[in-house]
Amino acid sequence: MKKFCFLVVLILLVALFCANGIAVAETSDNYRNTKAYELTKEICAYPRKAGIDKDGAVQTYLINKFNEALGKDVAVKQTFTYGNSAEYCNVVAKIDRSSVSDKQIIIGAHYDSDGEGAADNACGVAALIITMQNFVRSANDLPCSVVFVAFDAEELGLLGSREYVSQMSEEQIENTLVMFNMDSIANGDNLYLWCENKRTSLADLIISKTDKIVEKPYAKGTYNLPDFYGYGYSETPQNTDQTPFRLAGIPTALFFSGTYSAEPWSYAESSDVNKRVMNTSKDTFENLEKNNGAEFVAKIEATVDAVTSSVLSENFAEVAESQRSQLVNLSVWYNTWWGGVIVF
Repeated sequence: MKKFCFLVVLILLVALFCANGIAVAETSDNYRNTKAYELTKEICAYPRKAGIDKDGAVQTYLINKFNEALGKDVAVKQTFTYGNSAEYCNVVAKIDRSSVSDKQIIIGAHYDSDGEGAADNACGVAALIITMQNFVRSANDLPCSVVFVAFDAEELGLLGSREYVSQMSEEQIENTLVMFNMDSIANGDNLYLWCENKRTSLADLIISKTDKIVEKPYAKGTYNLPDFYGYGYSETPQNTDQTPFRLAGIPTALFFSGTYSAEPWSYAESSDVNKRVMNTSKDTFENLEKNNGAEFVAKIEATVDAVTSSVLSENFAEVAESQRSQLVNLSVWYNTWWGGVIVF
């Protein structure tokens, strides 16, 4: 009888241990049940080389996702050509709040990639779509209109964002409070925010909403030469789609991931060489998950939460309105001749 009781107890303990083990496994795998995981995986399944595919599959997917989120067919294609090359296509949708304000914000992420482009930039597009879903649910609380743009041809030199800005009227530029950009947010060691090469009230507002995002170190990664885009200096975060907006005088907020080492000029995607996959064939969903697990989902969600909570905060409009006065005069402070002055 004692042996039988011992056996029963042993079986129950083993069963309990296994049950707990399964529960832990299920809990650790919960990130796979999130919208961020689902969307990132879906987007990676579409070829997204810059330029419209013959069947336009990825553009159709994005239009359907935008319309699904907004609950109506309002997403449009903004097609354009560059030189004598292929036709390109931004996908644009808007939550209209012109009844409460003539101001707007723009939220963007590029969808073109080299290969699968899981980290760069399926994760950013996933964040864009989830942010849209959040704002649709809170549309009556939005302080202004919100424009969502999935940019094409970022990898070819910010062609999509340059085209979008070139089509904006002076009034639209003046009435755009902030352009939020989400690019390569999920694979790096840290999730960074960069609003300007100095502390600003907009950065303060966004950072106050989360403890999962840090500001890009101001002094690191800045060079006087060469000047690729017209800032008068060069910096790694310039190489994405907020740059044409900033050069037009629109305040910007970029979310991106990476790491800055102790050296003053150094930036890398990660301190782990296995995670340095940007613009390579290794930037796949399989590698994103293998190298990051739930971490990549957490970074997407942190970006979404930061943008959503900042825009919906009571003082967003006031802070955003003041941001233009805090922008650096690029033509003076970051002119390339400063390098010569320093050398002299």
